[in-house]
Amino acid sequence: MASENFPVLFQARPYGGEQPASSSLADGRETWPLVHALAATLNDPNPLPALAEVLGNHLGGVACLLLCHYPTTNDLVYTCWHQGAAPLSQCLSPAKAGSPQDWQRRVALGLIQQAIEPTANARLRWQQGLAALLREENGPPAWLRTVASCTPIAVDGSGLQGAILLLGPSGLAIDQTVQANLASLGAIAFHQHYLQGQAVRHTEQLRYLNYLKEDFLSTLNHELRTPLTSMMLAIRMLRRPDLTPERTTLYLDILEQQCSREINLVNDLLMLQTLESKASAAADQATDLKQLLTELAERSEAKLQQAQLTLDLQLPPDPVVLSTDPQRLTKVLSELLSNACKYSAPQTTVTLSLSTEQPQNGRVALQMSNLGAAIEADELPHIFDKFRRGQSATKDGIAGTGTGLALVHGLVEQLKGTIKVSSQPSQPQLWQTCFTLEF
Repeated sequence: MASENFPVLFQARPYGGEQPASSSLADGRETWPLVHALAATLNDPNPLPALAEVLGNHLGGVACLLLCHYPTTNDLVYTCWHQGAAPLSQCLSPAKAGSPQDWQRRVALGLIQQAIEPTANARLRWQQGLAALLREENGPPAWLRTVASCTPIAVDGSGLQGAILLLGPSGLAIDQTVQANLASLGAIAFHQHYLQGQAVRHTEQLRYLNYLKEDFLSTLNHELRTPLTSMMLAIRMLRRPDLTPERTTLYLDILEQQCSREINLVNDLLMLQTLESKASAAADQATDLKQLLTELAERSEAKLQQAQLTLDLQLPPDPVVLSTDPQRLTKVLSELLSNACKYSAPQTTVTLSLSTEQPQNGRVALQMSNLGAAIEADELPHIFDKFRRGQSATKDGIAGTGTGLALVHGLVEQLKGTIKVSSQPSQPQLWQTCFTLEF
């Protein structure tokens, strides 16, 4: 597990000399107090707010703005400090085109580019950009009206592009050497911020993976032990000398059912591992989808009745022939149907439909939908993750190992198809979950 202690890039020595009578950044002299103050900010776990505040205070500016774009993650971070307020940091991740956050990102990227490659009408662009980036509900902040000058320092480091914007009532004359030093410190702070973010993400991911492992082992332990316990009880009952033929048949049926359940579980785990390790070639052949779906519905009739469900099979009048591997496609649809039986509300209908319209671009669509509990929006992107189970499954004690949908996704990819899932409100307290497959 990642260490909880944040790394320190270097330790700044306390400034032991006397405070100089005058400090001039214009010619690069007497800058040690500023350098030590800036270096000390790098010891902070999140150095950007402290860096912005130190720069603004030491250079006599009204405000200081730090902007950085990380191309590897496409994240954009900006930190703003102004007199009389605490520094504020915000991450502008990629957003939907035309949204306010997308507009902020565009403005911030423009300001960074402006610092790296300044143009003749820079002042007008800085004023417009700052007003747009820092805009609040009632327009630009009031303190921005006191800003008459913007001194940009480009930070063009390895793997990032950023800018330090020093805002004040008048221009700041800063020596090029000092600007270079400030740019270097800014690059270090931006890199440290990135590394801290990566460390936090990796720690969270490791904790989540450990949670998945513990949850999977707990679930697998239950799923393996339950059939074995039933088989052991059946074997003990079969040893009784006073057992009637009817009871003997009953216990043999239990043995066969539980043994099949155990074998299916092991086979699913092995198949999932095979899908991840290597892609085996599919045995494609001309397959009548109407016949395949009809046979699947007949085999699943008892399972549906046990779950108090009705299957609505919607098929087109004409045959639909697809070149595919019928065994793998049957496995996909069987897993989806089993999933629907587990998560559907009793006395509802499971719908399995084959597209009745003329297939376009040589593709056909299959849909399976059921009514039950909602799939939360934050769970939808992970529904095909291996060993991932929804909150409703854990809360309601629904049996499963979290391998079924992962297996479905892997098989669909091998069949050169696509699968999507949606969950939308349908009836009162019921949501419709729909899996759409295209081949």
